[in-house]
Amino acid sequence: MLTDTHSHPQTSAFNGDREAVLARAAEAGVDTLVCVGYDAETWRKAVSLANDAPAGLTVYATAGLHPHDAKDMTPELMEEMRSLARADSIVAIGECGLDFYRNLSSPEQQREAFVAQIELAKEVGLPLVIHDRDAHESIVELLHSGGAQRGVMHCFSGDWELAKQCLDLGFYISIAGPVTYAKNDVLRDVAARVPADRIVVETDCPYLTPMPFRGKRNEPALVRLVAEAVARLRGADPEDFAAQTSHNAQELFGLGE
Repeated sequence: MLTDTHSHPQTSAFNGDREAVLARAAEAGVDTLVCVGYDAETWRKAVSLANDAPAGLTVYATAGLHPHDAKDMTPELMEEMRSLARADSIVAIGECGLDFYRNLSSPEQQREAFVAQIELAKEVGLPLVIHDRDAHESIVELLHSGGAQRGVMHCFSGDWELAKQCLDLGFYISIAGPVTYAKNDVLRDVAARVPADRIVVETDCPYLTPMPFRGKRNEPALVRLVAEAVARLRGADPEDFAAQTSHNAQELFGLGE
């Protein structure tokens, strides 16, 4: 069985066939989804989906504010995240972090919102789900200075040196569809070297569809293609690797506690 540690099936991309998408995930051997919220609307929908998951599939929710939307951070939003976390409705704070590629919120706004969520994760004892695009050094610096205690580097996009820094901070490394892309040898090197007890897999659906379906909408069932690709890189049995990454996800998020 497999765990997709980062998915967005609650979003509008799946409004026309969500039930069928979730059924395909279960048929593909995906028994657990972490449904990630990145603003108030998506984390509310993630909690709703987690509370009404179809048979054969366990869904957990997260709540965070994406760096794109950092400009929208308010005390009220932070308090809603805090309330959900204390009520055991969510298993992580995030997706949060920095995105210096698009800068849809200013770098200053992004840093302020990220630091606030690092503090919240420490306060409520939950892991962080980190979004990092073109912001490697700043991410590591803020995690270190903020005393971040655990979490996952979602859709890891750095090299092995960055991976080592994140591992040293106590974070897990999550591998997504880009590991299957022809020109991504740097990511394949990372995927082959991460310790067995610190690696997880994800889809980030509806984005980052793995080969050979790149260009089409991604969905949780395709996390199996990611897991199989990484297992080959590591010389591991695919089913053993699936079981290992699912166990890692349980440890990371405290699933089933």
